[in-house]
Amino acid sequence: MNLPAVSIKRRLIALLYEALLAGAVGAVAALLAGVAATLLNTVSHILASLAATLIPLVVWWFYFKANWYKKGQTLPMKVWGIGLADVSGARPPLRQLRLRFMWACVLVIFVPMLAYSALRHFGQIPPRPAFGAALVWWILPWGFALLNPDRQFLYDYLAGTRLVDVREKRKGGD
Repeated sequence: MNLPAVSIKRRLIALLYEALLAGAVGAVAALLAGVAATLLNTVSHILASLAATLIPLVVWWFYFKANWYKKGQTLPMKVWGIGLADVSGARPPLRQLRLRFMWACVLVIFVPMLAYSALRHFGQIPPRPAFGAALVWWILPWGFALLNPDRQFLYDYLAGTRLVDVREKRKGGD
């Protein structure tokens, strides 16, 4: 069943709600990462840094995987009637979910962080303006939807996934 794409407005509102939940998950992950980094710091600064970087990513992956793989949606997606599908309308396999997560991390986290670091290090730009300029990169993954005919976010396009409207499916299926 090929469901229609969700409006950008509903996706962005769900994304704001998702940011709150991801922030809460991230807070727990940061606590775990802090404890691990503190314990590993006596052994190796490199291991401590690696733990502080990887633990939040792993915790976020398990949060999203648990929701996307089992239910096809997170809580905010469910509230706004949004489902995750592949291009044929079926639930994406785990490989595609990994790709979606990877591309989202690259585009939403790593590119802005690298831009900030480059502006601070090479451009000698003060922290606040560098932070503001780095946030401009956030326009890329979500602004892509304005140019894409199916209104997909860039990470969905790259992963071969779609955010679909499941409200009609719920009405008809319940």
